[in-house]
Amino acid sequence: MRESYRIRVDVERVIGKIDPNIYGHFVEHLGRCIYGGIYEENSALSDENGFRKDVLKAVRSIKCPLLRWPGGNFASNYHWEDGIGPKDERPVRFDLAWNKEETNRFGTDEFIEYCRAIGAEPYICVNIGTGSLDEAIHWLEYCNSTGNSYYAKLRGQNGHPEPYQVKYWGVGNENYGEWQVGYRSAKEYAKVLREYAYFMKVIDPTIKIIAVGADEPEWDLEVIKTAGKYIDYISNHQYLGSDDYYETVASVYWVKKRLEVLKSVIEIAQPSMKEEEKVKIALDEWNIWYRGNQENDLEENYALKDGLFAAGVFITMHRLCQSVTMANLAQLVNVLGAIHTDRKGLYLTPIYRAFDLFVNHTGEIVLDTSVKSETYHIEVKAHFGRREFKLANVPYLDTSATLSRNKDKLYIAAVNYHKEEDIECPIFLEGFSPSAEAKVYELNGPNVMATNDFENPERIKIKTGMIKNAASKFDYSFPPHSCTVIELNVK
Repeated sequence: MRESYRIRVDVERVIGKIDPNIYGHFVEHLGRCIYGGIYEENSALSDENGFRKDVLKAVRSIKCPLLRWPGGNFASNYHWEDGIGPKDERPVRFDLAWNKEETNRFGTDEFIEYCRAIGAEPYICVNIGTGSLDEAIHWLEYCNSTGNSYYAKLRGQNGHPEPYQVKYWGVGNENYGEWQVGYRSAKEYAKVLREYAYFMKVIDPTIKIIAVGADEPEWDLEVIKTAGKYIDYISNHQYLGSDDYYETVASVYWVKKRLEVLKSVIEIAQPSMKEEEKVKIALDEWNIWYRGNQENDLEENYALKDGLFAAGVFITMHRLCQSVTMANLAQLVNVLGAIHTDRKGLYLTPIYRAFDLFVNHTGEIVLDTSVKSETYHIEVKAHFGRREFKLANVPYLDTSATLSRNKDKLYIAAVNYHKEEDIECPIFLEGFSPSAEAKVYELNGPNVMATNDFENPERIKIKTGMIKNAASKFDYSFPPHSCTVIELNVK
């Protein structure tokens, strides 16, 4: 009988280590992401800081390592000094990005406090639209400086004498787009970036700078060639999705292709640099987005198919772990949110469940994994003006294998994208002798379009189980439309 599927893992063939920052998130002043999402003053569900306690618990459960703020498009006309000091004295401003008023009741100090509450590193994006180099430097000084400088003292006057030590700083957001305040050509942006990055590192040489990438090789090459010695990351944004199941899950391979293109651009721009010294990729906005709009506050209710897309993106980032070392789901709550809230509670979407599965049930060391799979061809239609694309030889089975830090556990993560069929798959392990009993974690639901909601918050969830036949060669049946992690212990 012809073998249609096979997984082979070689423990001696290490690709690299996963940077935990690939499991990062993003909050923007948009819709109910911050106000009514993570932050709700005077709510019985909030703590003394105004932070929703139920949201805090959910975010802590997926160990958010990195949180990007304040945007997004919002960042390009945000003046940070409007958001410090006594809340009742802060000015209400009109936001050009989203055509609304901004109260500024959640600002820099609140953001840092929130990051500390969830155990995340803050990632701040500076305004190069209506802002200036002076403003960016002053913001950095407010966050990180010690001594008697004006902005260091101002932070102390606002109740925070110790520096925040914000490590990650983005210079601009999507400045390649005509919708952006601060729209520029690649040459114009690269020149501004070089100046900002250089002088921001004069203030604090320890910071990491994220440059704007455009998902276009010409732009990205210009940026890296001009400013590569001053930056640490170049960003990439990917929004995909469709009502069609196979279009949605196949889009994982579009993300893979685009990240591989950017990786090649970096190699062309920095050919003589060691791998660890090259600019890294920050996939600092990614998600399913094709229904949400400003009329419904961009509140997508995600289905199982969208959770499987997220699982596939994680597998892709595992494989590209040497290049992709940061990612931020856009966004954390309500607005394209992994978590949805109302005034009474919350529910967790299938995308949140994918985070839970990969954050809590995969390892740190990525192994070379050979996967044999049946495939299909598909044409993915354009949504929201995005390009159409065709994909050939898209596999029904995708897999990553990771080891725990001390190499006593092997995790095999596998997505069966087939809508209707089990995948019967032999699994071969080289260099790892497992105990016969192994834990199994399975993300699945009744059908690919099933969702969670306030009435049925557990329709899509992670089920746990056991197998007792694990060995150097064993068989496993992956259910249709599922993501499974098999946790193997060394014998």
